[in-house]
Amino acid sequence: MDALPTILVYDRDPLFLDALRNFLFTAGFVSVDSTTTVRKTLARLHLTRYRYVLIELTQQVPCERRWATVIQRHQPSAKIIFLIKAADRRLIQPGIYEHIMKEDIYSSLSDVMSQHGFSCHREKADKAGNRKGY
Repeated sequence: MDALPTILVYDRDPLFLDALRNFLFTAGFVSVDSTTTVRKTLARLHLTRYRYVLIELTQQVPCERRWATVIQRHQPSAKIIFLIKAADRRLIQPGIYEHIMKEDIYSSLSDVMSQHGFSCHREKADKAGNRKGY
């Protein structure tokens, strides 16, 4: 049986998503789901449990608090991380949510996740241990 996805990423740029997925797989995440539309993102939130939910904020989709409310309703234990371009920095609302500048994603994301209890090495070890048990 495959492990449940641990990360959901919503971003409208498919090239950015592919690069981020590859980075996350390399970092040791077992599974990463990605979507390019709000509708698909909402459907995934209804159907699957995630440890982390990464959501793009842009001028076109700036609703940070609305996103957070919807995500928390369906994924109360998920850690929400908003991805934002430096040019859109003014969209950030002070509060409890993590924000990562898309331009700094690769240097910042692992640090933010490790602050919230994720260890790339532990995830790999857990997965390897589960295989041995079968």
